[in-house]
Amino acid sequence: MTAMKSLIEHSSDVVSLVSPAGEVLYTSASSAGLLGYPPEEIVGRNAFDLIHPEDRDQSNCALGEVLARPAGPRKVEVRVLRRDGGWSWVESTISNLLDEPRVGAIVVTSREIRAGRSAEEKPRQTDELRRSDARLAEFAHAVAHDLREPLRTISMFTELLIDEAGLDAQGKEFAQFIVDGTTRMSALFEGLRTFAVNGFDDPSQPVDLAQILRGVLQDLGHAIATSNATVTVGPLPFVQGNSKHLTRVFQNLIANAIKYRAEAHVEIHVTGERLGSDWILRVKDNGIGIAPEQHERVFALFKRLHGPEIPGAGIGLAVCRKIIEAMGGSIWVESELGSGSTFCFTVAAVKEAGTGAAVVDSDRYAGETRASGVDARSTRNSTQRGGMSRVASTG
Repeated sequence: MTAMKSLIEHSSDVVSLVSPAGEVLYTSASSAGLLGYPPEEIVGRNAFDLIHPEDRDQSNCALGEVLARPAGPRKVEVRVLRRDGGWSWVESTISNLLDEPRVGAIVVTSREIRAGRSAEEKPRQTDELRRSDARLAEFAHAVAHDLREPLRTISMFTELLIDEAGLDAQGKEFAQFIVDGTTRMSALFEGLRTFAVNGFDDPSQPVDLAQILRGVLQDLGHAIATSNATVTVGPLPFVQGNSKHLTRVFQNLIANAIKYRAEAHVEIHVTGERLGSDWILRVKDNGIGIAPEQHERVFALFKRLHGPEIPGAGIGLAVCRKIIEAMGGSIWVESELGSGSTFCFTVAAVKEAGTGAAVVDSDRYAGETRASGVDARSTRNSTQRGGMSRVASTG
């Protein structure tokens, strides 16, 4: 139940457990933000009592469908009664986990959609959002491009002052501060452009996460080797997502695990766990850890917990959150200061056409993949000679 509890506690959506008859057995604290009800005022009620009379038939039909075909979740858009007496349009995903020992209920995940939203409005809203995103991307690109040259000029002439103007030690130190500052500012502008760029909502497709991790470990081979880190990868499934974006998420999380290491030998472990219609992926490390009060802050754009002694611009985790949420998932961290960190995120499982059953490569469960500093160095040489994989099976 730990995985389910973590997912619920860190989700902005309302997650409810419902009996086959519609009785609410549990609802998350997010219900207060969405509908105004604290959980104790919803538990024990029949979920259909909160649904607009005109929308009850489709809700009842959706529940009947997931009871008849447990493998396939069903989405509905209905009006739900708020505590103040008004109605909110809510999109709910209904999944049958009655046979899941850790759950034993119908799971309903709900999020608000704009009031009065209708099928006719959706294309217009989508077009407006795309235009807004395009304008933001254009602005960010212009900022990053137009300000880069002035920054280069400042940096170049400051370096000339250091080398040729006969500055004393203190003058050179001050000049170096200018160079370092322009370098960091250039990185921030580039990060802004990266964060605003379009494409995070690219169409999803089946993705082999084991193959993704092999590529990521290959790309990070030098960092793994120089830090003498050990990276182990447990059995991983196929998921529904975007291979380019998921590669970026894993690269960020594993690179951060190496960057924010403690004194001990760096150990990183990547695992996946099935939970209903999703997979929870975890990247666990034994690094310096993160204080609980900082768990949300680390995902904010340009927010960093450390000074210049650890390089970075505070962009990577913000991009990870944008990617995962664009795919309909959630991302969070479980950590204590000094005790390592586990970054967790959810991705939808792949469905077989027409059945809703999850597709999993059964051969994947034969063993683990491991990469270490030594492995990375030797396999990188092999790759340069013949294109071989840089990770070795230890199963």
